[in-house]
Amino acid sequence: MVIQKLLFPREEVCNEWEMFLHSREIKKQCPVKITRRIFERPEGAQLQQRNKLYEKRFKKGVFTIPKGDKVSLQSYFNAFSIGKWRKYTFIQDLTLHLKLDGKVNVKAFNAIGNTYHEGEPTDDTKDRYYFRKATRREIDIKVTKCKDGVNVTFPNLDYEGILYVKIEALGDVKFYGGEYITNTAKQNDVNLALCICTFKREEFVTRNVNQVIDGIINNKKSVMKDNVEVFVSDNGQTLPADTFKCDKVHLYPNRNVGGAGGFTRDMIEAVLYRKNNNLSHVILMDDDIVLDAEVLERNFLFLKFLRPYYSKAMIGGELFELDRRYLQFEAGAAYRQVVIQSFNQLWDMRNPDAVAANEVENPMNFNGWWYCCIPVSYVREDNLPLPVFIHRDDVEYGMRNEENGTILLNGLSVWHPQGPGKAAVAMNYYDVRNDLICMCDKKDAPTAYEVMNHITRGVIGNMLRYRYQVIDCIFYALRDYYKGPKYFMSLDPIDNHKELARFNYDFTEPEGIDLSKMKDEKAKDLPGDIYIKSALCWLLPSRNYTRICSLEDVGLAYRAKHVYLYDENRKAGFMTTKSYKEAFRIFKDYIKIMLLIALKHERVTKQWAKRKKEYTSLSYWEKYLELK
Repeated sequence: MVIQKLLFPREEVCNEWEMFLHSREIKKQCPVKITRRIFERPEGAQLQQRNKLYEKRFKKGVFTIPKGDKVSLQSYFNAFSIGKWRKYTFIQDLTLHLKLDGKVNVKAFNAIGNTYHEGEPTDDTKDRYYFRKATRREIDIKVTKCKDGVNVTFPNLDYEGILYVKIEALGDVKFYGGEYITNTAKQNDVNLALCICTFKREEFVTRNVNQVIDGIINNKKSVMKDNVEVFVSDNGQTLPADTFKCDKVHLYPNRNVGGAGGFTRDMIEAVLYRKNNNLSHVILMDDDIVLDAEVLERNFLFLKFLRPYYSKAMIGGELFELDRRYLQFEAGAAYRQVVIQSFNQLWDMRNPDAVAANEVENPMNFNGWWYCCIPVSYVREDNLPLPVFIHRDDVEYGMRNEENGTILLNGLSVWHPQGPGKAAVAMNYYDVRNDLICMCDKKDAPTAYEVMNHITRGVIGNMLRYRYQVIDCIFYALRDYYKGPKYFMSLDPIDNHKELARFNYDFTEPEGIDLSKMKDEKAKDLPGDIYIKSALCWLLPSRNYTRICSLEDVGLAYRAKHVYLYDENRKAGFMTTKSYKEAFRIFKDYIKIMLLIALKHERVTKQWAKRKKEYTSLSYWEKYLELK
């Protein structure tokens, strides 16, 4: 049975060739080294030129390998995650079928990734990993010819890390792809419900659902054509009932109670309201991702061979940036005391060393719901997500059900829009309030002192950026949290969300702003004492000029009177201005907030913990969604 297909780039999904294969001769023609450093690279244009050299060799689904060239499959999509397949599944054998025409010499290798901490680990960086050169060794294989290429059999599967092959062309070779195959007979019953929440993104959700319909449900060659259904919660209520002409796609107009409400509606409809279904897993996914149907098949096939011991493990999708599709934004995350640590962030997956290191398992405790596969055993009437509108619903649900872990695999990923321009100031409300709700019943729930310290750091950081509206939004969230769960459960989420819009900045076109002077400083590139220096600058009289910076800039004002923050995506920005009057007002509110936390934190947090079972129950959600 085929358990993983070899893939080639596709323009509509990902066209970064070195995420699929590496040609020695092409690298010689355009010798640019992909570094281990994060963020945008100055050699990016040269790497795109190298990408074009690969494209010239690819015609009508066939990649040409000229005589003497060596092509390596040590890549994000086409290496085999042997360490995880060996640990988590019961496959007993493995063969790689290479479809090609021409004489080749094939060698196989095992690569084990190396991760490390940069500098001495601190509380803030103890889970922040970087990667070094992988450890590689050639391994024994058996290569036999077949009518359409060669079969590479791996007699030993006792490896960690990844397996990959190098193909040396002894003459001109046409490479058509291939697949990893196992003859293991035993298989699990797997049936999936794809759960999508959407709000007025008709184009995105229609594209992704139709891709599932065309690529899987109506595709007679798909291995999972009879094992998947799609559930769409339409929070905007803008999709016509006949949008998807397929009986395996279920569309539900839903009350607009955020992503938490949309995903929970899907889970209720797919699992709790269909008692006689044979579903094994639900897959929660955002509506605006770029999804490849091959990812769903890889997920499905991995589950088919999953050991019973790991049957309750979640399967997470790694997240890549949509604008830079080679750049991984996150591979799992850990949430501890209201701080999120994203793993393997901004790793360039065209780098073979990053590919190997990405297989090293990190101490994650949740995966984002841009793509998360959850066993239906968790979707119970007493174990639904938090009704927090947006933000942290995926965090809390992952932590609540983390005892069986989450498995990540290279090649199981989606692409999603990124960048600070996506988030409005009002999102700070949900981050702060929902952080505290999320942690209320955990063993390491933050103390009053820890909350005060965390908020103080946020206040100082925003004060140095003149972002007084952000601070007001944070204080508003804290007041709501300390009103307790009874107030929360009486709150109309739609009206409350509209009320939060008053904290957002008004974006304007950059008239009179010289964008050529725009700064783009990253916190990691600045000295450790930069915030102390910025605080001293804030105390000094301002200079009457405007500091222009991108939204990705650290945003510190230094001694500028104004800061203009420009969003490349919107082609607009907003201005913040230093004001001692506003600072004094903030200081008075800050004292009140600190007293509020000191006096109420322990008592109110216990109230939240005591009532969590109530507001994560089916009966509460049915009232909240107005289903009954």
